Amino acid sequence: MSPSALRFDRYRPAEARRLRALTRTDQWRRVLDDGPFLAHCAGDRVPASSPPSQLRGVPGFLIRANGEHVRALVAQGVADETTLARALGDWRRALDAEPRHPLLFLGMTVTLDCSFKPRCLYCNQAHADTLLGVADWKRLIEEAAIPDPPYVYISGGEPLLLGEAIWGDDGLAAHAARLGCAVNINTNAALISPLVAMRIVKSGVSRIHVSLDAADPGIQEILFRRPARVGAVWRGIRNVLIAREALQSDHPRIHINCVMTKLNLDSVPALLQAVWSMRPVAPGGAGSLDDFAFHLIPVGGRSNAHLRPSAEQWRRFYTDTWEEAGRAWQSEQASAGVVEADRQPLEAVVPFANPFLRVDHHMALDEYCELAAQGIYWQGALCDACWVAPTQAYVLPDGSQHWCGGHAIRRPEPMGDVREAGLRANIRAGVERLGRLPGPECAGCAGATCVINQSTLAALRVHVRELLDAHRSPAPAP
Repeated sequence: MSPSALRFDRYRPAEARRLRALTRTDQWRRVLDDGPFLAHCAGDRVPASSPPSQLRGVPGFLIRANGEHVRALVAQGVADETTLARALGDWRRALDAEPRHPLLFLGMTVTLDCSFKPRCLYCNQAHADTLLGVADWKRLIEEAAIPDPPYVYISGGEPLLLGEAIWGDDGLAAHAARLGCAVNINTNAALISPLVAMRIVKSGVSRIHVSLDAADPGIQEILFRRPARVGAVWRGIRNVLIAREALQSDHPRIHINCVMTKLNLDSVPALLQAVWSMRPVAPGGAGSLDDFAFHLIPVGGRSNAHLRPSAEQWRRFYTDTWEEAGRAWQSEQASAGVVEADRQPLEAVVPFANPFLRVDHHMALDEYCELAAQGIYWQGALCDACWVAPTQAYVLPDGSQHWCGGHAIRRPEPMGDVREAGLRANIRAGVERLGRLPGPECAGCAGATCVINQSTLAALRVHVRELLDAHRSPAPAP
């Protein structure tokens, strides 16, 4: 395939020029000149799947498993909505009713080694021995995929250090995708060469999450700790874009993980604009909002207290800086050809981009900013129970299984070991401990988990009210 055959018509002129220039490098020429390799990638490409909805899946399962029990309670005269919602969300009863419950999310930290040495300035990953091999990870994927395929999140460290074990024809990504799983690779992208990019697309990966914190190379160099890493990450992202074009695929979609520190907080709008400028645009409008989506992640860990923004800096971000980002988004939509009547506010279309607005924190902004300055970002958003945890399994390379990614980082007592029992067996064995959540280790809960829990509680309450209304106003006899 000649580089000129890749037209990049969906990209803005400046980005198209950058992509064309990359295709003329020796690495890309070797890939594009290899006809048998291109035919193999195109002819045997695994289709990418969409991840299951945790917002619908968690309450949907609980209502299905416990609904009749709660209906009976209503018939017996129980009318307290809180009591009924707790009964509807009772995971112990739900697991007894349906032992092979759906796993919606399988997090796999396949290695804690990283290609960036020294690591990024804010990295606080603790060590764990590598005791699981590729066969072990495949077994876990196979278990999780029955009855319904989960979202498989391959993370590290840097998972691409495992090479073909991740992106090869028989690697973890292709194995999961063939089972219908939506596959995500969380990577720094520096190891995504042209060949690796083609194999990632061929493997059916749905998303890649790339760590990128600033458009300003000077700021990013400080956070990455090495100047050369900055160009390598941007180049890795563009290699994926070229591979998508070469194989005529819209996947993997690219998501950006931006860690918010006092060094880069004010420059978030510039990063948004820089990344949006890379997005392919559909005729007559903006491209897919799932492509180049943003995850703004407040810096965590006690060791990062020196990087944490002050209360005033947080307040400025959520007012002035966020307004600036909103104006940038309006400009982005205009340049993409979206008519003014169809343009939407930033928080409506980039739900992960504002840690305060995306979830109910039960407090005003000023109070939230004071807590954020102490590294407490989600405590005010916690529910009085965790309903999402049993639909997730997060496994470290030593085999320890945790309820969620937050626990896998903070390392409270694991719920089990996958070398000794299966994913669901560990969840069933730990269901009694579920009643102790949220616990002290949950103050640093991931924002996405808070969103799912709040949404689940709302759905359970709606269903309870529907049952009560139906009981109070029975349908007339035919």
